[in-house]
Amino acid sequence: MKKFLVILMIVAGLFLNPVKIKAQVEVTQFPVFEAEIIEVIEQGEKEVAGQVAPFQLLKLNLIQTNDQITSYQLEHGGFPTTFLQEYQVGDQVFVNFYQPLSELSQAEIINSTQANITGYATYHSLGLIAFLFVAVVIIATGTKGIKSLLSLVLSFVVIFKIVLPLLLTNVDPVLVISVMAVFIIPITFYLSHGFNRKTHVAVLTTTLCLIFASLLATTLINVTHLTGFASEEAGFIAIEQQGQINIRGLLLAGIILGLLGTLDDVSVTQAGLVFSLKKNNNKLGFKKLYQQAMLVGQDHITSMVNTLVFVYAGVSLPLLLLFINNPHPWSYVLSQEVVVEEIVRAVVTSVGLILAAPLTTLAAALVADWKQVKQQLQVK
Repeated sequence: MKKFLVILMIVAGLFLNPVKIKAQVEVTQFPVFEAEIIEVIEQGEKEVAGQVAPFQLLKLNLIQTNDQITSYQLEHGGFPTTFLQEYQVGDQVFVNFYQPLSELSQAEIINSTQANITGYATYHSLGLIAFLFVAVVIIATGTKGIKSLLSLVLSFVVIFKIVLPLLLTNVDPVLVISVMAVFIIPITFYLSHGFNRKTHVAVLTTTLCLIFASLLATTLINVTHLTGFASEEAGFIAIEQQGQINIRGLLLAGIILGLLGTLDDVSVTQAGLVFSLKKNNNKLGFKKLYQQAMLVGQDHITSMVNTLVFVYAGVSLPLLLLFINNPHPWSYVLSQEVVVEEIVRAVVTSVGLILAAPLTTLAAALVADWKQVKQQLQVK
């Protein structure tokens, strides 16, 4: 009954969007404020506990929620570290306070135990980045690009307005992602690629590959005894939500969601290729269609797998460097969950993509040459 209600909530959110799921997330008592560096009063090094500690004494204008601007002097750094981010006049930053502002005097220097600069306020540049991305997509693909952007927006809305709030309400992550995939695959595929035979085949084969990859991911997670706690974020979520979220299920859901984003490429491309071959040469039968399309499909698979390897290596580059200098044996290193988790993720994604190419090509060839295939079946 609970699973049925969850499905109804997701469907209602997808099509009606009136359902607001409120996650019970504890808000921190002392929020983060935006500020601007207006003066670097002092910069250098000092001795702390017998070690050299770089620091900056900064004057900044703090922008509060009521748009009130208050000036403070903040000591940035002042503790032993191998690297200290140095700020300049005019930099927009965020400052996290550990006690109420009413208790802090503007005439005194605020130290690192009272407040801390968490980083740059870079959201100002996101508008330009988004505009550049949209412009490139539309220039390269025309009206199809507009449809794909609408599909992208829809996916973000579903993830941030439905999926994530549901995950915070102690609902099985795998159930949430699976139901989301069932509805989001046809909607985004038809919106991006049109209502045609090519998209029909892509939707069917993507769903089948996703089911197989989910079963494979479940098996590998069980075999390798993964817990989902390889990342610090998983630990923070578990503590914040007091163990209400199934972290292991969240790991599986993340693998499924990541694969969903890559299957679109292979399935739509292979299906489109088959129908294009048939359109250009109507004499091509089922067998020839499959063979010729798979020549391209094999190249597609090879390039995609190589791409995945470099993507995972690029994301995990600092971690890989740590392992290179690790004094422990490789058997120990390869048994660490943070490594095993990425291997499982890469294997599941690769297998899903490899399966998608021949399956989509086979299904598309059957549909494209269905009349001849049907006649042969009837004769036999």
